[in-house]
Amino acid sequence: MTEAMNLKRAIDTEFLRSIIDNDKEFEKELFAIFAENAQRNIVKMEDAIKSSDNNSWYMASHAFKGAASSIGAFDLSKALEYAQKHPEEEAQKKMSVLNNVREELRHVLDFINQELLSK
Repeated sequence: MTEAMNLKRAIDTEFLRSIIDNDKEFEKELFAIFAENAQRNIVKMEDAIKSSDNNSWYMASHAFKGAASSIGAFDLSKALEYAQKHPEEEAQKKMSVLNNVREELRHVLDFINQELLSK
């Protein structure tokens, strides 16, 4: 899949804009809040691996999944759903899952940056 296709599908803007009634300013605010919280959730997931804290892993992936779904980042949400459903995995597997989450997040953040710069 090409990078342009990844950007196009990173966020379902039709879904998002239908929910926020096509409010471009609100969309920008949502994107900014999402990006900030995404970084916090990545750190929480990393910390959960380091401390072998399955509950923290579950809580961070659950919160992050909801945030991703709410802006229409459904591929990221699916990666986080897997993380949420597998809090008992060993550290090495969690790192692999987290790397997948990071990759999906990169697509979402690239899309957000492209959207904000094009306005």
